[in-house]
Amino acid sequence: MDFSQEELVEAVERLVNGLLERAGVAAPPVDALHVAEEHLGIPVEVVEPAEEDEHGRRRPRPRQQSQGIQITDDMTDEQKNKAAAAGIARSLLPEILKKLGVPLGAEDRSLRTHVASLVVPRVLIPTRLLRAALRDCKYDVPALKAVFATATTEAVALRLLDLDEPCVIAIVDDGVVALRRGNRFAAPRALEAAERACLAKVAELELPHRVRLDGWTTNGWHVPDRPFQRIILRSVRDDDV
Repeated sequence: MDFSQEELVEAVERLVNGLLERAGVAAPPVDALHVAEEHLGIPVEVVEPAEEDEHGRRRPRPRQQSQGIQITDDMTDEQKNKAAAAGIARSLLPEILKKLGVPLGAEDRSLRTHVASLVVPRVLIPTRLLRAALRDCKYDVPALKAVFATATTEAVALRLLDLDEPCVIAIVDDGVVALRRGNRFAAPRALEAAERACLAKVAELELPHRVRLDGWTTNGWHVPDRPFQRIILRSVRDDDV
């Protein structure tokens, strides 16, 4: 495809910002269900929860013909809003492709998935509102999560990578690094000493902690209500501060 990642992100930002402005979204949290149904005309359908297999996992749903948004009563508010944001992403896809000069139908599945991965978090955590929230919350992930209540803690943390300020975000599950990404430099899976020290303290106390060590400063937070111990780390190099 003949466009850059920067051009794609710019197209997504413009369309999402325009939609939210027309929908009157001036402050978080974003009610994506309301935006989808009232301002895009996407039908929202409440369906029965998927059946569970013998291991307690949800069975895949049969492919539905409906182009609407399907939610279930047992979904959390975060899950319902994520489903709505995904529906918004599908609705905006043709216009995004048009702005990039890609004929509708010529895109492959990976591009559709990538576009959705950009649209969904920007609907629930709009860049303009995120920057405004930083004035009060700084980079305190739980505080930002309280502001953007319809998004998950993980989504809020990962949105910090889309800002100009250099940082590394790591998500650690039961002591295993599930994800580690940087927005200005390569971030291998191995944790820095400050991250390891912060991780150990948060794992022990399940309370926020901050460590400054070997040229890095790391803040860590325990994510509640997960079936395992999940910890989020945000780290910055002292030279970048």
